[in-house]
Amino acid sequence: MSEYRWPIEKLNDILQPMRETDLIVIGSRPSQGKTTLMLNMAYRFARDGIRTAYITLERSTLELKERFVSSHFRDYDDAERLKKELNEIPLFFFDLRDWAIDEVAYEIEEEKESLNFDVCFVDYLQLICEREGEVDWFKELALLLEIPIILGSQMKRTVLDNPGNVPQEKDFRDGEEITACADTIIMLHHERSYDDNAPKEELRVIVSRDRGKPVNRETVLHFDWERAMLMEEKQESIPR
Repeated sequence: MSEYRWPIEKLNDILQPMRETDLIVIGSRPSQGKTTLMLNMAYRFARDGIRTAYITLERSTLELKERFVSSHFRDYDDAERLKKELNEIPLFFFDLRDWAIDEVAYEIEEEKESLNFDVCFVDYLQLICEREGEVDWFKELALLLEIPIILGSQMKRTVLDNPGNVPQEKDFRDGEEITACADTIIMLHHERSYDDNAPKEELRVIVSRDRGKPVNRETVLHFDWERAMLMEEKQESIPR
């Protein structure tokens, strides 16, 4: 069975390599960095030669690419270089807004046969139309296609009732289905969203499940939020 190291090194400190049949769920409240992290991961995978699909259910493909380019470039030449790179690396964007789960699954299966990608990102779960049992659909799809699927998910306002507003598994929308189907569960917490005195660049990554087993570890990533770009890693992972 093929395995893939995480494209962000600090995640390898707290997570085992993702397997080709894994369903990985990344959850957060809105504006906590879910799309930013998933886009950066997808870009790094593709830059390293791993064929990567990115399913967008929220924005058009053009909007997503423009967002990525505009947030990463420093000048005109830099922007042109990045646009060229995005067209050359094996990163494939698909706009499936307003699609039902069976249509999304069928399209991923068809594109997998055509493009033979190795990893698939889906951004994000709650935007799928005519929703019913979709987490199980994605797990079955990962098994069928033998690829890891990284699925973004919203979390409920109950996060605000937790100590320090830190997310827990119980706060997931579709929580029971996610707990039953996901091999790995990751939750994001941007403390600056709740506390103006907290470091703006820090994104707390909390892992509650890995390869189907409960774990309790976390690390801190550093982002340039103005550019939606991962910064140089500064700290070691933090056991909990």
